[in-house]
Amino acid sequence: MHPPLERPHPDCQDAIASLKRCHEESKWGKWVGACNSIKEELDWCLRKEKEAMRDANLIKARAWDAKFEAYVAKKQQNQQNSR
Repeated sequence: MHPPLERPHPDCQDAIASLKRCHEESKWGKWVGACNSIKEELDWCLRKEKEAMRDANLIKARAWDAKFEAYVAKKQQNQQNSR
């Protein structure tokens, strides 16, 4: 099962177009496996896209964590200095 193909998938547009074209050209073929190789290509493309998004989100999260830890450390240092 793949995510909705209506939302943008910039890296996978060719595979999406091929799958849609295959489904249009062979109405019954899509049910008996005529489009399976194209679907596998699309699945791999979407998997790569998801991995790239996950890696980018991990980098953002680690940067945010570092910023937050610095903020907490500064806050604790200010509390210790005010005592």
